[in-house]
Amino acid sequence: MKSSFCLAAALASTLCAAQELPAPLDGRSSDREIMEHMYRHEANQTQTNALALHFPDIDRDRAYAIQRLRLEEKSQHYAHAGWKLAWTRMPDDGQLDPAFGHYLKDRVFREGEPVPSRYFTLGTAFAEPEIVFYFNKDLPGPLVTREDVVDAIEAVGVAIEFVNWRALEPRTVEHAIVDNGIAAGVVLSDRRFKLVDVNFADETGSVTINGDKSNSGPATSIMGEDPLAAVVWAANELARYGMHFQAGEFVLSGTVCIPLPVSAGDTAVASFTNLGSLEVNIVD
Repeated sequence: MKSSFCLAAALASTLCAAQELPAPLDGRSSDREIMEHMYRHEANQTQTNALALHFPDIDRDRAYAIQRLRLEEKSQHYAHAGWKLAWTRMPDDGQLDPAFGHYLKDRVFREGEPVPSRYFTLGTAFAEPEIVFYFNKDLPGPLVTREDVVDAIEAVGVAIEFVNWRALEPRTVEHAIVDNGIAAGVVLSDRRFKLVDVNFADETGSVTINGDKSNSGPATSIMGEDPLAAVVWAANELARYGMHFQAGEFVLSGTVCIPLPVSAGDTAVASFTNLGSLEVNIVD
C-alpha cells in the first residue's frame, strides 16, 4: 500500500516522514497501520488520541507485535544497538509493570554529542538518569538466572535517556509498548566499570537540569531490588516474543527517579554516587 512505501522512505529520512500526515486509525486498523500512525507522529513531534479512542484495551501481545514491526522496518536502515526497560522503578503501591523497547543506532549518542530536540514530542522530552549494562555474551531465555546475567555483562555505565508520550491520555503501558517505550534518544557515557566493582546498594542517581531543578533516587529502587533484577526479568520476557539480548548490545535498566523535562537550550546532567556523571546539551 502507498503508506507502507512512504514509511520506508520516512525511516531513511526524518524530513520525508515529517512531510507525511499520519493516516487516521479506526478500530479495524491493522498492526502495520497502527505502527505507521505512531511513527509519523514521532517524526512530526506530535501527539495522537487514536490509541485511547480506538484501542483503549489493546493487549500486551499485540502491543509487542506492533513494536516488533517497527523494529523490523527500521532495522532495514539502521543497525540494532540495544534495549530499554521502562516502568522498572518500584512505585509507591508496590505494583510493578515493567516493559521493554529497543534502540537502533540512529537514536544512540556518545558522550559529548548534543541531542537534537527534533526527536522530542512538541519539542519536549523527559531526562532520565539510568544505569546501562553492556553484554559480551548472548542471553537466550526463557530460563535466564541472575548468575547468567552477571556472566554475560562486560561493563556497567551511566546513561541519560530522553522519553515522551506520543499517545494522549487515557493511556496505558501497552500504548507505550506500541510506541517503543516512548523512547526519543539515549546518550551513553564513555566511562565503563567492571560489574564486580559496582555495589548497587551504594549508588544513588540524580538528574539535574540547567544546574537548578534536580531529582534523585537509589539504584535499589529498580525492581525493588537493583538494576540486575530488571535485566533478569527482561532476558526472560524477551524470550516470550522470540528475541534475546545479544553480545555487543546494551540495555538501559530504567530511571532511578522521577524524570525532568528538557527542551532546546537546556543542559541535563545525570550523576551517580560512584559511577560518575554525564552532561548532555539539547539543541534545535
